[in-house]
Amino acid sequence: MQKQELAELFNKDLTSLDGKIHQNLLTTFDAELLSKIEDNITSEAADVYSKFQPMKQDAPDGMKNKLFSTIRNFALEQSANNKFIDALVLYRFLIVKSKLLSEDYFFIAENWENLGKHNLSEKFLDLYSKYEENKPLMFITLGNFYNLTKKDYKTAIKYYEKYLHIDKTKSVVYSITANLYGKAFGDNTLETQIQYLLKAYRLKPQDRGVLHALAFNYEKLGAKQNAKKFYLELLNNNPTDNDYYNYGAFLISCGEFVEGHKYFQARSTNIELQNKWDLSSDISDKTLLIHYEEGFGDTIMYCRFVPFMKNFAKKIVFLVQDELFELIKNSPIIAEEIEITTDLAHIEYDVSMGLLDTPYVLKTTAENLPFTDKYLEAETKKIRKSDDKLKVGIAYHGDNSANYPGRDLDLSKFNSLANFNHIELYSLQYGEESSNPKIISLGKNFKDFTDTARAITNMDIVVTTDNVILNLAGALGVKTIGLFNKQTNYRWFKLDGEDVGWYESVKPLQADTQDDWTPVFSKLISLLK
Repeated sequence: MQKQELAELFNKDLTSLDGKIHQNLLTTFDAELLSKIEDNITSEAADVYSKFQPMKQDAPDGMKNKLFSTIRNFALEQSANNKFIDALVLYRFLIVKSKLLSEDYFFIAENWENLGKHNLSEKFLDLYSKYEENKPLMFITLGNFYNLTKKDYKTAIKYYEKYLHIDKTKSVVYSITANLYGKAFGDNTLETQIQYLLKAYRLKPQDRGVLHALAFNYEKLGAKQNAKKFYLELLNNNPTDNDYYNYGAFLISCGEFVEGHKYFQARSTNIELQNKWDLSSDISDKTLLIHYEEGFGDTIMYCRFVPFMKNFAKKIVFLVQDELFELIKNSPIIAEEIEITTDLAHIEYDVSMGLLDTPYVLKTTAENLPFTDKYLEAETKKIRKSDDKLKVGIAYHGDNSANYPGRDLDLSKFNSLANFNHIELYSLQYGEESSNPKIISLGKNFKDFTDTARAITNMDIVVTTDNVILNLAGALGVKTIGLFNKQTNYRWFKLDGEDVGWYESVKPLQADTQDDWTPVFSKLISLLK
C-alpha cells in the first residue's frame, strides 16, 4: 500500500466516533503518523484498515464488537513487538469506528511516547486520566508508564504514592517507590526509602529484595545494628554467595575483621585458582601460591600480610601485577624469603589462595593490623622544586572501569590549592597531563609503580581520594591526607582521628553529606596553611 492511499483512507473518517478526541488532535495524530511512514509500505495493519474502513455504523453490534476486540488485541500485539506505527494505524481505526475504552487512550499515549512524540503522548495521557474511572488502576498504570517508559522517576513517585494512599496492601509498590526515591533523589532520601521498605517488609517479611535493600540502606545511613539485623535475616532466607560476601564486607566495615573475612571468602573474583587451599589444612611441606586478585590498590593494601604466610608453608610464591613487580620485589619486608613473580605459566606450586584471604588465615583483627607505619620502600629520586614551597602530590580518581561510585573528583577541585603561593602542586595521576599550568604533571612520565613511589617519597604531603595512590603513600609511610566521600568502600573501618587504621601516615577527611566536598576542601586548605 502507498502512503498516499493510507492518507486517503484517513480522510474518509475525520472525526472520532465518541467525540472525545477533538478534531485538531485527530488532525495532528494523522499528520504525525503519516510523517513516520515510508513512501511505500506493506503493512498488515494498513491492509486491515483498508479492508474494514467501508464498514457502516449500522452493522450488527455483535459483529462490530468482535471486530473491534480483534483489532484492539492486534494493536497490543504489534506494540509489544515494537511495531508502534502499525499499532497506531489500528488505533486510528478504533478512534473513528468505535467508542474507545479508557485504556485505549493510555496505549495510544504509550505508542506515541515510544516514537518520541512526547506532546501527543501527554495529550492522550490527559484523556486517559479524565476517562479512567478505576482510580487505583489509573495511578498504577501511570506510575509504571513514567517509571518504565519515560524514566521520569519523580512523576512516577507521585502516581505510586497516590495509589498507595488508596491501596496499602501491595508490598511491591512500596518497594518500587523506595527504589525510585533513590533513583530520583539519591541517598539524601535514605530515611524515606527505609520507611517505604519497612512497609513492604511488614507485608512480605520474606521478600529477599526488600531485605537486601533494607540492609544496604541502613548500612549507608550508618545504622549498623539495623543493617546487621536485615543482613542476618537475608542469610536465613535462601542465601546466595553474594549475600555472604556483602555481609562479610559489612562486618569488615564495622571493624569485625575475623568474622568478616570468613564470610568474605564467598566473593567472586576474576582469577581461577588451581588446587585451591581450604585455608585450614596443614601445608607446612608444600609450596603456596598467593595470587593477586583485583586492582593495584588491593595488592598494595594486602601484600603486608604475605610475609606472615611463611609460617604456614614450606615456600611462598607471590604472583603480582607487572606494574607492581619491581616495587614489591625491592621492598625487603615483603620480598624476604618470598619468590615474587608475574609469570603464572612457569610457577610450580602445590596449593594456591587469593591474596584477600590472608587476613582470615592469620586471624587478623582491626587492632593487630601489621605494618601500619610502613612496609614498602622506594629510592628517592630528586624532583625539581622551590625550597621554600610545600610540595603537595595529588591524585583525584581511581580506575575508571571500577564499580566504585562517589570516590572520584575532577582535577578542577584542586585549582584553589594551586593558587597558594606557598604550595607547589604535583599531579600523580598515571599517564595524565594536567589542564592547569600551575599543576605539574608527574604521572605522564611514570612507567610503573616504582616511578610513582619515587615521586611520592619526594612529596612533603600527598592529598588523594580513595585510590591506589592513597594505598601506596600509606604503605610508603608518607604523610597523606585521604579525601573520603560520606559512603566509602567497606575496607575503611576507621575514618575518624588522625589515621585510617590501615595506615598511620594517612589522615582522613570525610564528607558529612554524600558528594558535598566543599567542607572537606575547606578543612584541607586549613591543614595545608
